[in-house]
Amino acid sequence: MDEMTEDIFDEKKIKTAIKKGKRKTILTIVFISIIVFVSLNIVNFATYAYFSQKAFKQWDAYVRLSTPNGYISETVDTSGILGGESQYKVSKDMKIKSLVIEQNQYKFGVNPSTSISRGAGGSIAVTGEDWQKTYKENGWRDLMFFHPSVTYQKYKHDEDLINQMGGNKIYEMALSFDKPYKQRELPLYELPAMTWFWVNTYSGNQLETFRQEATENDWTSTFIRENDALGFSVNSPIFSTIQLDHEYKDFLNLLKMSVSQDHGKAYDTMKNVNSDDLEILGIVIYGTKDELADIIKNPIVKASSLGGVIDNY
Repeated sequence: MDEMTEDIFDEKKIKTAIKKGKRKTILTIVFISIIVFVSLNIVNFATYAYFSQKAFKQWDAYVRLSTPNGYISETVDTSGILGGESQYKVSKDMKIKSLVIEQNQYKFGVNPSTSISRGAGGSIAVTGEDWQKTYKENGWRDLMFFHPSVTYQKYKHDEDLINQMGGNKIYEMALSFDKPYKQRELPLYELPAMTWFWVNTYSGNQLETFRQEATENDWTSTFIRENDALGFSVNSPIFSTIQLDHEYKDFLNLLKMSVSQDHGKAYDTMKNVNSDDLEILGIVIYGTKDELADIIKNPIVKASSLGGVIDNY
């Protein structure tokens, strides 16, 4: 028997060769598994980071549009597989300082995280004896707006409520006008720093719905809630001669970016409207009793709604 034949039938050498083959196979599998694991994690992280940033921009646009002087002040993201979930805080700029008004969450990605939240809330003024007000998590009232092209059975007037409050406070007040005004037509020569403009983004069908609701429904519920009033803020003193081109351009960009389909429809309504032809339906202003008094008493103010109140320090 030659040497090659002996090697073939040598049991020890056969076992050694098998062990070497197994080790090589195991090492190959481990190496490939590591490569696949690292690659999948890189892909997952890149996907998570992309959708996380995209979702933040969309939701921040939504908040900035539908919460006067509101913005997302903090997010905490939890990653999942090709997606995740973000816990976020909404803050509101109250002229002299910002405060957190509520916390919420949104999901994002190809495979968003699954979570369950529970809560219970109460109804305010459901008896038809008072306005059906809603409140933010921090206890502030949601602002109420009244479209000037709709005739309501009753209008909100909160200036007396301000006068009843003591102490040196900063008040947030939404003022609805008696008719739509272009910026150059506003009979308010100067407005305070940080004025939020309520813009007429409503289609003809929406206005017809508002008119029908105002006629058929109880007066306590026929108004436009804060989240359904869209607008933008100017953080410097406003004069009647000032141009709002820059702010309006940013407003249109936010409408396109927002996660809300309603905001997308509003963009379609507004995209061909120039800033000079922009219709202003009302404003949200901030200040002390004395600072707000003259503006609230102006004949163009049809309704007033109190929102947040903070100490002036």
